[in-house]
Amino acid sequence: MYTIHATELKNRLGAVLARARLGPVAVMRHGKVVAHLTPVPQVAAPAPKRRVRQAMGLSRAEEERLVRLCASGDLRPSRWSRAGERRLLAGVATMLASQPEFNRLRLLALAERLWAGMTQPEHFARWLAESPVRAARLLPMVRAELRRRS
Repeated sequence: MYTIHATELKNRLGAVLARARLGPVAVMRHGKVVAHLTPVPQVAAPAPKRRVRQAMGLSRAEEERLVRLCASGDLRPSRWSRAGERRLLAGVATMLASQPEFNRLRLLALAERLWAGMTQPEHFARWLAESPVRAARLLPMVRAELRRRS
């Protein structure tokens, strides 16, 4: 069993929690074990890494890069493919297609090129439920970037 002092737990909580996912960790204080951290029993297989990343949300830098891409007017699939995860970007393109200031047909075609089926309502609804991108946050930021550029 891995043993750690309470002070180290306080200073390196993230690393200790990551270690506790692998096996039990004993927490010592004044030479005595005062607590045990144990991993949660796994019922199902762990989620794929991309789903974990999506649940965490986008970083500020990723969000800003996405806003700049959306406001750029560049709808080349090669450019969007290099910008990040294809499914995420296909959903963003589908979302932008619903806005009057964007070219609906070209964005829907882009979304289909990035992720086949994303323009179908059931696929897009699933994307909306799972995505870290929220229209209420992204769209005003894109509009502000468009105003700034013009």
